[in-house]
Amino acid sequence: MTEELTTLRLEGVLTIKTATETHEQLHLAFQHAKRTKRPLEIDIADDCDCDLTLPQLLLSAQAMAARDGIDLRIHATPKGAFFTTLERAGLSAALGGGSLTTMNGDQR
Repeated sequence: MTEELTTLRLEGVLTIKTATETHEQLHLAFQHAKRTKRPLEIDIADDCDCDLTLPQLLLSAQAMAARDGIDLRIHATPKGAFFTTLERAGLSAALGGGSLTTMNGDQR
């Protein structure tokens, strides 16, 4: 049996210039996940154009998920732009080098 998720695919430009739009997408996905009582998976495209705004938004999303009891899962491959951004900021070691990020205490 496949688990049903609310999935939000983030792709394209995910920078300070698009932070408002990305925030709105996250907000809508959270509302849907909360209403349907499904885990929320955020899938980050390997070829997205991102800056440190994206990790900041995701940290905020993690806090919101913990507050609202939403199982948040963030998927990003280690060779993608998201991890490159984290490496350049000196933050990649915090993710443990796995193929997926760890949120809410376990690796997905």
